[in-house]
Amino acid sequence: FRDDPSLKETARLLHESRPDTPANPFFRNRLRGQLMVEAARRERPSSQRVRAPRPPWWLRLGPGHLAWAGAAVGTALIAATAVTLVAQRPQDHRTVVASSTLTAQHLVSPNDVITISFNQPMNESAVVTGLHIQPATEVTTSWNGSNLVITPVHHLAGNTPYTVTIAKRALISASGSTAPAPVAITFGTAPTPPPTTSPTPPLLQVATAGSAETGSSVLFAPDGSVVSTDGSAPAGTSASTPSPAAAPSASATPSPTPSASATASTTAATPNPAPTTGPALIDLHSAPVGAAILGPPASAAAFAPDGSALAAAVADGHGGSQILASQPDGTQPAVLADISSPVVALTWTSNSHIEFATRTAVEAVTLGGDTPQTLASPGAPIGQLAAGGATAYLEAVSGQSGQLLDVASGSTHSLHGAGAGASVAFSGDGTTVAWVDTSGAQAQLMAGPIGHDGGAALSVLDPGTALSSLALNDDGSRIAYTETPQNGSARLVLAQVPSGAPLATGPAAVAPSFSADGATLALLVAAHGGFDVDTATIPNANPVQQQQSSAAAQYTLHQFVDAQAARRTSTLQALSGRSIDATALTPDGLSRAYIIDSVAQPDGSLNATAALIVDPTATRFTTLVTDETLTITPSANGGSPLVTALTVPALRQQASGPHVVQVSTATTGATRAVLVSFDSDLSAATAAGAIRVQDSAGATLPTSVTYDADSRTATVTLASAVTGHLSVVVGTGLQDINGQPLAAAFSATV
Repeated sequence: FRDDPSLKETARLLHESRPDTPANPFFRNRLRGQLMVEAARRERPSSQRVRAPRPPWWLRLGPGHLAWAGAAVGTALIAATAVTLVAQRPQDHRTVVASSTLTAQHLVSPNDVITISFNQPMNESAVVTGLHIQPATEVTTSWNGSNLVITPVHHLAGNTPYTVTIAKRALISASGSTAPAPVAITFGTAPTPPPTTSPTPPLLQVATAGSAETGSSVLFAPDGSVVSTDGSAPAGTSASTPSPAAAPSASATPSPTPSASATASTTAATPNPAPTTGPALIDLHSAPVGAAILGPPASAAAFAPDGSALAAAVADGHGGSQILASQPDGTQPAVLADISSPVVALTWTSNSHIEFATRTAVEAVTLGGDTPQTLASPGAPIGQLAAGGATAYLEAVSGQSGQLLDVASGSTHSLHGAGAGASVAFSGDGTTVAWVDTSGAQAQLMAGPIGHDGGAALSVLDPGTALSSLALNDDGSRIAYTETPQNGSARLVLAQVPSGAPLATGPAAVAPSFSADGATLALLVAAHGGFDVDTATIPNANPVQQQQSSAAAQYTLHQFVDAQAARRTSTLQALSGRSIDATALTPDGLSRAYIIDSVAQPDGSLNATAALIVDPTATRFTTLVTDETLTITPSANGGSPLVTALTVPALRQQASGPHVVQVSTATTGATRAVLVSFDSDLSAATAAGAIRVQDSAGATLPTSVTYDADSRTATVTLASAVTGHLSVVVGTGLQDINGQPLAAAFSATV
């Protein structure tokens, strides 16, 4: 037991619970007989005796004495079994024993309740008076028989170690039995997106440009007008139609050419005529230009990178698709390929090459009329193509997550948690992917560079809701998504990447799309059995800089800290500069880690602070923690940013009281706020006086402080517009709901 305290604890619990198994009477009788025979055998005189000096009494316990001693022990055992047989006592309630299924778990859902089970009915009021939870958590309690059910009022904090104790003096059963020691239960919660609160984001001001059918998508023409792949002009207006098929100019589109790919027909085809009324591929120009039909309804469409041509996939009337190319206004259409299967995605790889995908293959065709070439035939259904065609999204099959396919090499890597029907989006430059991870208790919004393992979890405006209809802007720095709660109305959210800080909200939408400059959003809003094609100007499209580094540096930061917690040495080495031995500097046995703050520097580097944590155990009820500092520097050759400085102090015992877990900023229009999140439920009355913001000269700025109990976040809103670096200071006057103060003043730069 000396080398294994947990084994000793197990033995103690077994002893105290005193499980009784009825003894077999035949075993009792046989044991008695064997002990008596053995005692008689060992007591028989020996054939030779040698006189020797009489040894001390403690050495005079010969085999006979030991045999009779054994017989005595055996008799006692027999008596004990006899008592058990006669009494048939089912359980010994002289000692209180408690247990919990959460003990030593490290990925408990923040939405779980805490249940402590006792071996007998308890004095309920006495037990509850001795209950203590660290970090401080407001709870309600109830009893289900001998089980104490502890329900957090504001759910548990994510990615946080917890210790639940009940004082020994309070552990009294209904019959008056007591416990030999206090109850101590340790566990940790699963990571969740960091909490975010901000000034109420403004509502998008939308204008209706036209209508669209179910399954339509929207995109932007080179002149900034909105195009619907299956839409109609606004009610009461008409749309102009393009010129009929004609010999196109050599610089723009080819003549109709036979196609002989595995999925293409071998005869030339004539373009289907554009409809004069009803849904069509339509450019919804605003007045005075008016809407213009570009071609038949399309399953996918895209403009060439230089805007010189339009490509579209349209139904051929026989279950397949035609790949059409035309002038940007829909004139001079020509068939590049006749495909036997429906086309689900289309993009340009250059101004003369088009890539398209069916559910089973990725193919390419040129404006010169070459035979389509098959680029990839993966074994999973294809859902989307990234702009530029380098990457395809393969939908989830057989319970596995969806995958990203490198079209050129055929290699794949998983988008963790992207299950069947998951919403996935690519940035306009084809370098960033966003998806919804549904593998956990709550859906998580994820984003990361294509080709990198994993991604960063973005905060969402309303955690716990269903997430869908994702879209990224051209450089992946903005995201649009729709939140759908179980009860209530769905809404569209525009947010920053990778922080998730909201920029605006709007009506629930499908198929949102950003303009190339990121200033306008097009979206489909359900109306009258179909959809309205709406547009909205994005507020703060070029916001005041929040000293937030590029998305690439933030992704490196998140991946590095996650790799430290999981001890992924290969990732640590890949993300570290040559002079950094991150594996040696990172403490062993980490349970979790999180980023407290990060701030961009004028030279493009990123300075950050992160907490590394070792959860409590059954023999150590305190949390071990250290706050490390990191510097992440952009790569000189255009590769991923690397960690070029890392300082990791020794682990220490975490002090009691509240702890700051994240500091960030949010800007809406001219209003700037600092968000400070905690692991504990706070005494809201102490927050306003304990948190202040200073400018670069150290002067305290006028602010207002509000505290959101559900997210455990204090929002410090500045009274006037301020740019540049700020310092947030949290003083020891801050207290949690148990009256415990912040152990030491905290400060961070934002």
